[in-house]
Amino acid sequence: MKYKAIIYDMDGLLVDSMIHWLELDRIFFEPRGIKITEDLVRQLTGKSEKENLAFLKKEFNMGIEMDDLFAKRREHIDIIYREKTIDMPGVDVLIKKAKEIGLKQAVASGAPHHTIKIVAERFGWVDHFDELLSVEHVEHRGKPEPDVFLHTAEKLGIKPEECVVLEDAENGVVAAKRAGMACIAVPDKRWSFGDFSEADLVVDSLENKEVYKFLSIDLD
Repeated sequence: MKYKAIIYDMDGLLVDSMIHWLELDRIFFEPRGIKITEDLVRQLTGKSEKENLAFLKKEFNMGIEMDDLFAKRREHIDIIYREKTIDMPGVDVLIKKAKEIGLKQAVASGAPHHTIKIVAERFGWVDHFDELLSVEHVEHRGKPEPDVFLHTAEKLGIKPEECVVLEDAENGVVAAKRAGMACIAVPDKRWSFGDFSEADLVVDSLENKEVYKFLSIDLD
């Protein structure tokens, strides 16, 4: 096989959580004059909470009020992962097929590490992943910086060029290519705004057989 590892984003790729994130952001941000636009979603996606907090403070000239806002918002986040979100179509089958043929697998997400663990445990994927990693592990340097993907490859003991990243956001695709990795983009028309032309393959779902062909996984 050309590739030895699959690195998965989490929000919008493994689980259908972005719709809940956008709803939460509208509830907390829009009453305070921060409109959730396509451009703002592109700016925030894939980055750490620390980076997003700093960006919003600067962009909207809000100080301690933004810290309080994030603290209140944080109380609702675990509920998204524990109760509301569902797994994306085709994800469970792909994870299990990849495990069967011996591909290394990891999650590399802008989400907090504890929420990644919640998802892996809730959907029964813990034993299928070799690593569960967050931008918290790379000093909160989120996507489009390549740090979290390079760190993941190092932890897996796999060369970057032997890794395939699965992403649903422009920032993630850019980060994957900066890391020297192949990338399959799975944009969601509900919220995946941006340019996915850098991806090696673009599909509308992980159920698409082209994904398995790219990864050299036999569906039979």
